[in-house]
Amino acid sequence: MKNFKSLALGIVKWIGLIALSLLINTTPMLLLMHGKNAPIYVEILLVALYLILAFLIFRSLWQHYQKHLPEEKKKFKRSGKDIGFAFLFFLFARVAAIAGVYLNLILSGNSQTSNDSAIQGLGEMMSSQHIFFALLFVATLAFIGPIMEELIFRGFGTAFFFKKNQKVLAAIVTSVVFTLPHITQLTEFPTYFAIGLILYLSYARRGNLKDSMFVHILNNLPMAILLLLAMFQ
Repeated sequence: MKNFKSLALGIVKWIGLIALSLLINTTPMLLLMHGKNAPIYVEILLVALYLILAFLIFRSLWQHYQKHLPEEKKKFKRSGKDIGFAFLFFLFARVAAIAGVYLNLILSGNSQTSNDSAIQGLGEMMSSQHIFFALLFVATLAFIGPIMEELIFRGFGTAFFFKKNQKVLAAIVTSVVFTLPHITQLTEFPTYFAIGLILYLSYARRGNLKDSMFVHILNNLPMAILLLLAMFQ
């Protein structure tokens, strides 16, 4: 009974954290969509408030996550070898994404996933007239979103439910849960599930969440840069 209560509590906590992650990710999108008539001072105030709240939330969650880690895993240093592995995992993620695009095209006739289409649609709303909302959206796509998602999906998802000898199960479960908010069609599932597995492997190599955060940032950064360049053309 105690194990069941602990599992149920962990599930409730994880669902709450996932909802928080979605809120953090979607707020810049909503500002971009509905803030067209906002005066510049309101825009700056809202962006500053978002950044402060996001930072405070992340700091609180990171401190809580650290309590689940043994002391030896709190003092990791990143070497050139680790950076090399990060770029290798990034390349694997890009290959998975490209393969997923072709698979989705074959199965559904769509050349883009719904997630990528939504991001590009929001990118078209970016304007230099509301530069702060635009920059916030790009920063969330490239940095804030990946960091929060890794902390919540890979970090807490592993810490709440899995032991050291359950890495295969942890990889599958956390990747499935990571996939679900990113898709609207089943044909998109293989793409994000594969990316989720690669991100988990980058984390599990040393048990260092900062590694998967770095890989996730590398994965999202090209799209963010392209959107930014397109806005100034």
